[in-house]
Parts: sequence; C-alpha cells; structure tokens
Amino acid sequence: MNTTIARDHAACYGVGGTFLTNGGGDATWYATPATSVNASARFANMGITIDNMVAMNLLFAGQGTDTPTGLLASNVDQTAFGLATFMQMDAVSAMTAFGLDATQYGAIAMWAGAWLTDVSSLPMVLKGGAGDMTASLFVNTTFGAADPINGGFLTNSLNLGGAWGVVGASLGAPAVDLTAAQSGNLLYGPLGLTTSAGATIFLYGELSGKTPPIDFTTMQPGAQMEWNASTIAALYGIDVNAASAVRALMMGPIYGETPASFVPGFLMSTFGTTQYLTQPVSAWLFGWHDPVSAFLASGNPMDMTVGWASLDTNETYYGSDGVLNGDGTSYTVCTGEVAGCDKGESVLEDGSNELAWKNSRMQAATFGLIGVEYLDGATGGFLTGTDDKVDVSGYAVVPVTCDATGTVEGIPVDICTASVEATSRSIQAKNLKTFTLLDATPSALPIFLGSDITLKSEKLSGLIIAGESTTTFYLDTRQNTNMTTAPEMSDLTKVFTIKSSSMIGTADADTMESSIVTNQDSFAYWTNFDHPVDFITVLFYIGALLCVANGVKLMLAEEESEESNDTEKHDEAPVEITEEASE
Repeated sequence: MNTTIARDHAACYGVGGTFLTNGGGDATWYATPATSVNASARFANMGITIDNMVAMNLLFAGQGTDTPTGLLASNVDQTAFGLATFMQMDAVSAMTAFGLDATQYGAIAMWAGAWLTDVSSLPMVLKGGAGDMTASLFVNTTFGAADPINGGFLTNSLNLGGAWGVVGASLGAPAVDLTAAQSGNLLYGPLGLTTSAGATIFLYGELSGKTPPIDFTTMQPGAQMEWNASTIAALYGIDVNAASAVRALMMGPIYGETPASFVPGFLMSTFGTTQYLTQPVSAWLFGWHDPVSAFLASGNPMDMTVGWASLDTNETYYGSDGVLNGDGTSYTVCTGEVAGCDKGESVLEDGSNELAWKNSRMQAATFGLIGVEYLDGATGGFLTGTDDKVDVSGYAVVPVTCDATGTVEGIPVDICTASVEATSRSIQAKNLKTFTLLDATPSALPIFLGSDITLKSEKLSGLIIAGESTTTFYLDTRQNTNMTTAPEMSDLTKVFTIKSSSMIGTADADTMESSIVTNQDSFAYWTNFDHPVDFITVLFYIGALLCVANGVKLMLAEEESEESNDTEKHDEAPVEITEEASE
C-alpha cells in the first residue's frame, strides 16, 4: 500500500511538476515577457520555433483596438477577433504581416485551423470533467447553459452573464439550461439565430408582433400567428423560459438600440457607421458610400469601387469618380397602333410591366407581405381621360383624376391630379431591395414618401403640356418596437422635399396651337398653311368664291334680261287668242 501511495505521489508530482515547469496554471504569463516560460517557450512545446517578440506580436497584435490581428487578440467590445483576421489572410500576407517564414506559418495555420475546425480539443479531465471540449461544442454549451471551463455564464448567452438567473428567479423561472444540441439548433438550425434567414424571421416577429406569413413545416406561404414565447418555444423545440430568455437576449444585448448592444457596437466600431447620416442632398439623392455594403461586396469597407447607394438614378454615383449607377433603364411606350394600350402609355420597364421593387420576385421573397404593382396604364406623356395612371418616379403608380379645365398659353387643357398618401407609402423595400423578409420588416429603414401631382393635357390630343409636383420624403420617428401599424402624419418627420414643374414654351405652344388646335377646326384648319392640303383648300375656297361670285353675276344678268323682256312685251299691241287660233 505504501509503495502504491508513493508511486501515486511520484506520478502526480511528475505530471503536475511538468505542467508547472512548462508554464501551466499561470494566467498572467503574457504580462511578464521576461519569464522563462514566455511565448517562444510555449510555441516550442508545440514544436514551433519562433522568436519571443515575433510570437507575442503574433498572439496579441491589435489587442483592444478596432482592428485586432493577433491570434488571441480582440477589440474592446469582443466583437472582432484577430484569429478570424489571421485565417482570412493568404500565406504571403500573413508571413509579411507577422514576419514568419513558410515553415512557421504552415505550423501555426495548422494549429489555429485545427481549433477552428474541431480537429483539436481540450480533455475535460484537466478541468475535473469528462470527455473532450471542441470550439463548436464550447459555443453550443455556453450559449444555453453554464461555462464548463471557466464556470459562470457568458455575457452574450441566454443567461445574460448570470442576470437571467436572477431575473428568472424573481419570476419563478430558473436559469436557462439547454443541451448543446438544443443550443446548436437555436443558433445554426433551419431557423438559426446566426443565419440571415433565421435572424430576419426572429426580428420580423419581434418588430411586428406576428410570425411572417409562413407555414414553418414547408417554409411556403401560410397563415400568420401571434409572436410570443410559446410560439418561439414551439419553433425551436425549447421551453418557454428559454424562449423568453432568447427574446431578452436578441432585443437587448444583441439588437438593442445602444452602442453597448452587439450589432450596433459591431457596426460602429468596425465600420465607423452611425445610426443617422448627415450629408448634402446631392449625395443623398445621387450617391453615398456605405462601408458595410462595401465590406459585404469585397471584404474591404474602404473599397471605393463598390458599396455605393442612392435614392435616385444618375449616370454615375455622385462623388464616386465614375462608378456606374446601374445600367440605365429601358422604357417601352405604346404608340397607339396596337390593341390593348393607349397612345403614350408605359408598357414595360426593363422588359417588365411591374415596378422593379414591387414585383413578383419581391412578393415571393416576402411571402406576399409586399405585393406586385403594375405599370399598366401609366402615362408616358398622354392622358386618355379614362383609367389613366402616373408613375411617380418608380416609387408608386397612382390613378389620375381629371375634374377641371383651363388654358395653357392659350391652348385648352384638362386639369388632372394624382397623389401619394405618405402614411401608406413605405419605400423601405425600394431602398433596401434585398429581396428578403428584411424588406418587409417594420423599422428596418422607416422612410415614407408623399407626393402631390398636377398634370395639364391638351383637350384634343391628350398630350401633357404642363405639370408640377411636390414630393416629400419622411422618416418615421417612432420607437422601432412601435412600428407595427401605419404611422400618423404626426409620427413622420420631413427629411427633404423635391418640387418640380414644367410647361410648354411659348414658341412650342404657338406651334402646337397651330398644329393641333387650328388643324382640328373644321373650317379654319387651313389658315396656318402647315401642309400642302392647306393650299389646295385655299384654292377650293377661292374657286368656290369665284363660283359664287359668277353665280351671283349670272343671276343678276338673268334678272336684268327678264326685266328687259317684260318691258318689250308691254310696248307691243295685245293679241287676242281665240280657241281656234289656239288649236
């Protein structure tokens, strides 16, 4: 027995001593680089030979900054990690950045990659547990339960760093304790909170109070349900207590409205963005550079060749040094020569009769929350007086009402009006245009548009010869959680207003009056002499006048002749006509 005890002590000392000799259990080793068990020695334990200064830079470069690059470095908010940056570098870039040779880079990349891909694991016996802990298992475990390595709860977890246990206890609910499989499904499953589809569905539910119109069995359009803890529990296969914790986490520490929340903090610290952007109207309308969009497109938020956005179109984005603003738009307009459309009506825009942001694709992507709006009947310069519509710069297609008359430069016109009600015209989907459920999620980009339009069309041809419009962009200022219903005008704040007007010029009006008004006159159409027929008509008129004059002259001459004959007859002796003579 004594021999066994002695051997156990020796084995224990041998293992523990070796552990301590190699720097084990020293949580602050990096604070004293002069220690014998420094970064270089620790890499040597893995068979990697590297200078200590190079090793320290490799591990901690950028620690606490907005751009951490070291393998163990992160920013202050714990939203950016150097390990991710290192693994996204190509070999040459990484070797240049950290002063590594090819052998060192290969060994380090393999070591770091092994942790990222769960090839490497931590034997939990070292922490008094059992089994092996991989990186992904650690994430799944700590998200819905206690930290098995360090104890306690992670801040960005369902237990909110331990706060949920306190809050839950006061409500009669315990701390959340999900299995790793449940947390994995909650994070990465079909409706996973870390997936774009799952996160968007969850946010839509929180911000609208209902589920999207989806049948979650088939993921096809279906009936909406009330969004609450019970619904969330059923969708994710968790209990109601955990579902309530999910709501608290997502709408607080993750998607809250303060820089302390994960997503706002990440966007602000990583891309330098802010909640609101102040800029000149020219930039607002025709182009501004969004670092987030640039990052998504190229991986570089400062890439000025991508990441541009605008509210309106131009040949190139304003201030972009020549970056094209789309490929232009092709319009097909009816000439009136075929059945099914009236002269001047817009028929197609880029080959489609649907608005580019309210089309069949958007309807399918939003499960019918955003419907299709058609260009059919929209005027392209003429009004027919029946079922006319006007395309409001691609933001809406609204009916035209003609209920007054007047004149423009002496030309008789019908006065027609059209309007867009600001409280019912969200243009969020047009500006986002992601073709996902995000386009229909309340408060994602709460911009509304209102417009009042007056059109004046020449009465005979229907040609629009004058018009004016006032179009205003508004921002819904309500809290993002209070945008489940349409806003009142008192909720909307003007961002800017565009006023425009146009009227036919005097010279063109004279030409038009001559070409249309005069030419439509049954008797005076020839007076402008704008067609050879007019001269023929004049000849006819002259001929007719000559004929009339000649006829009058002949009539007068005949009357004179008759009068002369009567006079001669009165001068002769009367002749008695007898019956015999008559026979």
